[in-house]
Amino acid sequence: MMPDHSAMRRTIRRLAAPLAVLMAFAALTGCRPGPDSDAAEPTASAATGSDAELVRAIRPVFTDPEDLAAVAVVDGDEVRTAFVGADADTAFEIGSVSKTFIGLLLAEAVERGEVAVDDPIGRYLDLGDSPAASATFEELATHRSGLPTFPSDPGWMASVEDGFADGEDVLDETVPELLALARAEPIQADAPPQYSNLGAALAGQALAAAAGTDYAGLLEERLLGPLGLGTASSPVEDDEVPEALAPGFLADGRPAEPSTLAAFAPAGGIVATVADLAAYARGVIDGPFADSPALEPAVAWEGSEMGWFWVVSTGYDGHEIASHGGLTAGFAASLMVDRTAGRAVIVLSNRGEPVDALAEDLMVRVSRDDG
Repeated sequence: MMPDHSAMRRTIRRLAAPLAVLMAFAALTGCRPGPDSDAAEPTASAATGSDAELVRAIRPVFTDPEDLAAVAVVDGDEVRTAFVGADADTAFEIGSVSKTFIGLLLAEAVERGEVAVDDPIGRYLDLGDSPAASATFEELATHRSGLPTFPSDPGWMASVEDGFADGEDVLDETVPELLALARAEPIQADAPPQYSNLGAALAGQALAAAAGTDYAGLLEERLLGPLGLGTASSPVEDDEVPEALAPGFLADGRPAEPSTLAAFAPAGGIVATVADLAAYARGVIDGPFADSPALEPAVAWEGSEMGWFWVVSTGYDGHEIASHGGLTAGFAASLMVDRTAGRAVIVLSNRGEPVDALAEDLMVRVSRDDG
């Protein structure tokens, strides 16, 4: 009997943190048919090097001529990949999957003695005596700080609303401007958990400040370089966007600009290939971050639990799954790591529609085949 993944699916979709969608500026059209659908095959052919079985599984999901997709299944020393329209060199925005990197960086900073999980971020960032200054790293990492999804300032909201809906790259705040927005946020006492891109951005910037560097430098030094993510980056300016980035599209098919995110980059700014994320998954499965506290459940969240920016769920046959989804205006991503079996599934797409259902179906499929 196949497991009921509905609770896990709801959690992962919610935690995809679409930078254009969570503010309700752009409506999603919903997921496309799953891998067992009878939908027509796409006109784009699979790239050389694709695993034929994986290609057959994902083809019904990506049916439009503009669709580009890259999928990987990491299982021990084996990495199976499949591509539609893309190839191994195609880069994608991974959206809020980027938040999981903050979680690992937090655990690393704690181990180095740079910060403690219960430190208020006002110790590292110029937040004055504002409510945001008292938010701790653990509260931010588990979305319990009381900070909103995005800054609630009406002027700021008005300045980005239309651009979000049209797929424009509208986030260009400097770190001082991000801090000014955070200082203005009222935080209700005993506020319920709320998914917060603002909180994630502040957590990343605070970790960088504690290490005496900027966030891009911290990411490169402690994660991208050591784990061999050779083509991954976190562009914060237009001229830093890699040429290999696929063209992105809104859910309704309109083109979307690359999302550089500026000071919000920790919350969702990484650009990577499927090979980069396969190397990242290996670092979590049996590499230097396999025992990271970030992957351990800390608080309950909508049928699952939260680690430090990781969703921790019970998956196929009782296996422990650490995961996160990602959406930007023009891209979608899903990373699922089965810590029990030592495998991972990665799905990357160049359209702003969730791909978490496909990632879950593939994880169940490979788990079933293994059994």
